[in-house]
Order: sequence, then C-alpha cells, then structure tokens
Amino acid sequence: MRKFSWPSLRIPHPRLPAITIMSLLPTLRTRLNFGGTKVTIGALAIVAIGFTATIWVTVAGSKHEIIFPTPGAEYELPSVVGERLPPDEQTPMTASQTLRIGFKDKTRLDRVVLKNLDLGKADLSTAFQVTRNATTGVTGAQAYLFIGDIVITNSSAPTLAWGNMELGSVSLAARVDGHTQEIQQDSTVTQVIIDSDRGAGTYTAQDSKVDRVILQINGTNGASIGVLEVDNVDASTGAMEWNYIKAGSLTMDGTNEFGNGTGINTASATWADSISSRTIVDNLVDVPISVK
Repeated sequence: MRKFSWPSLRIPHPRLPAITIMSLLPTLRTRLNFGGTKVTIGALAIVAIGFTATIWVTVAGSKHEIIFPTPGAEYELPSVVGERLPPDEQTPMTASQTLRIGFKDKTRLDRVVLKNLDLGKADLSTAFQVTRNATTGVTGAQAYLFIGDIVITNSSAPTLAWGNMELGSVSLAARVDGHTQEIQQDSTVTQVIIDSDRGAGTYTAQDSKVDRVILQINGTNGASIGVLEVDNVDASTGAMEWNYIKAGSLTMDGTNEFGNGTGINTASATWADSISSRTIVDNLVDVPISVK
C-alpha cells in the first residue's frame, strides 16, 4: 500500500532590495564614447552647474547702470553713466524724474540738443534751469557755460527769468504775457567762438517727459559747448531760469511763448540787467498768454 504525503507548505519571504541614500541618486558614472574618447557625464554635469552658478552670482552682484538721457538721474558729461537722484524734498514718496545734466570741469562738447521734452511737476518752482553746483559751492569768474551759439525754438513755459550772462549778440522775438527786458549794451563783451570739434561729442535728450531739466556747472573753470539747441521744450509749470552763461550768440524766435496769465502789465518774462551784450535785437511781443 502506497503512502501518500502532503507536500510541505513554505511561506515565501520576499527580499526587498537594500535602499540607501546613495542608491536614490542618479548614477554619475555613465560613460559615453565619442570617437574613442570616454566622456564622463557626471563631470560634465558638475561643470555645467558651476558655470550656471557663476553667471547667476555675477548678474546678481552687478550694478544696473543708468545711461544718458534716462530721467531720474544725474550725469556729468562727457560720461553717459548716471547716478540715481533721490526723491524731491517736496514729494519724498515719489521717485524723481528730473534730468540733471552736469558738466565736468573744463569739459568741451560739440553740441547739446534738448528736443521734444515735456516738463513740469507741481510744487517745483523751476522747470528748466542753468546753474552752478550749489552742493559743492562752485564759484569764480570762469565758472560759466561757454557756448558758441544758443538756438531756442518752439518752446514755452509759464515764466522766464534770466540773469548773469554775457552775450556777443542776442535776438529776442518771443510772444510773452508781459515782460521786463533790461539787457545792458556793452561793446567790451568778448565774442565766444567754439569751432573745433576735436575730442568733443554730441549729446541729445529728446522725446521724453521729465519733472525738470537742470544744466549744472560742476567746476570752477566751467565747460564749453559748440551749440546748445533747445527745440520744442515745453513746461506746464515752473520757470525757465538761466544763469552763468557766456555765449557768442543767442536767438529766441517768434515760435516761443511765455506767460502765466497775469496779463501784459505784469512781467511773466524777465531779462535782468545782469545780462550784457554787444548787439541787442528786441522784437518781443506782449500778448495775453497762459501756459498750462
């Protein structure tokens, strides 16, 4: 009689592979063969990561440069890299949009062009100013802008106030809402001639809206400009206030208008007696004007 025996039942115990931190990371030892040359992918990955990190650190640590004629900055021509201006005292919570164009001591420029600029900001008394650097206290007999020719066309402002100038010749034909013209005729005024362009550049600011424009003399020896061209520069508020200029000629034609609506019996435009010129042509026209 045969014996029958039941097969033994064994419960399987599956073995899981050992898991470690290193086993979770991708293997970096894979090699590729390019023309018999083995290239380690791991090494390439490390180089790529390092290169990317270097670029990121360089970009993050670099300083954003402000380039002329971006508003809200101060420039010292002939350098075109500007420094950000702080907010105006009158509006400390608002970023400044003033365009301050400084001139380094003894700078010589061929031409400065200001064209199609809209100026004006509430609470600012001046919209277009030519002045000396008050912060550093620039003074002296040579601390002027020496300009061959000044040409002003198609421009306007509520008021104008000019003083402290010597002009070879001056021709005024603007329309004004009342004016005072006290320019002194002086045959001894020196004719300024700036013809050489060697080493001189042209700087143009145009098609922009700014709070105000300031041309600032930064050195005791002043700066020289062949031609200063002002075309279609309009201020909705504030004065066109110019001082410390010695020029060969200045022309302001009949396309310019200045007036604050006070009437022709009150001067909106003033040319002070601190201005002297060898030749004076006065064709100013008093017309009721209110520039807004």
